[in-house]
Formats: sequence, C-alpha cells, structure tokens
Amino acid sequence: MAIPMPIVQDIRRLDRQGMSRAQIARRLHVDRGTVAKYADMEDCSPKPKADRRYGSKIDPYAHLVDEWLEADRMLPRKQRHTIRRVHDRLLAETDYDGEYSTTMRYVHRWREANRGVPDREGYVVFRQVGVSCLVMYFFRV
Repeated sequence: MAIPMPIVQDIRRLDRQGMSRAQIARRLHVDRGTVAKYADMEDCSPKPKADRRYGSKIDPYAHLVDEWLEADRMLPRKQRHTIRRVHDRLLAETDYDGEYSTTMRYVHRWREANRGVPDREGYVVFRQVGVSCLVMYFFRV
C-alpha cells in the first residue's frame, strides 16, 4: 500500500528536524522501515517505467504464428489452433524455447487486434416459401 504524500512529507520534515526514526514511526503510525525508506530518499518523484530494449522470444517466430492464426480464420471454430497447440507446434517445428505464457500473451494480443475483421465473406439469400416457412441460403465466396 502506498503512503500518502503528506505523511511522506512529514517523515522527511521530522527527520530533518533531528527526531529519531523510531519516534517518527510511533508518531505517524508507520513502520520504522518505511520511515527509513522515505527519510533516506533523495528524490521522491515517481520513477518512470523501465524501457524494454529487447524483444520477446516469440518475435522471430511471429510471422509463422500469424500465418497459422490467419489460416485458422477460415476453419470452423472447433478446428482452430488453441494456444496450447500453437505453443506445442512452435516447440516441435522450430527451435523456439519460450514459455507458454509468452505464447499466450502473443496469441491473445493477435486475436484482440484481429477481432473485428470478418472471418468469412459471403451473402445470404432469404426466400419465403408458403405462408410460414422461411428458407435461408448461405453462399461462400
């Protein structure tokens, strides 16, 4: 849990005034370790997120996974690659040594990015036959 900024400021002010860290902890109802942490801090501004300068282990194989997932779009839902199957194929067919969680994150991002694109193209023709029967034809293009 984060300490509110006014308490951090009080810790720093009381420490500068020469009060012992144990007294500060008792007075402000915080742990002595917390008092030491904030009293010794030079800069209290939040640190920026670390910049990832390296790629993921799946990046060299992304084009292959993209091909598999793109080909799956034309298949019935039950015949498509599961994340486990994608991971197993990567291990069996390539020299990929990444974790399952890496494969899972990549496939989830790919599916989220390609969710709005229609799986199949075609058109539907509706015909009314008789009084209460509606016949529907689906043509794949």
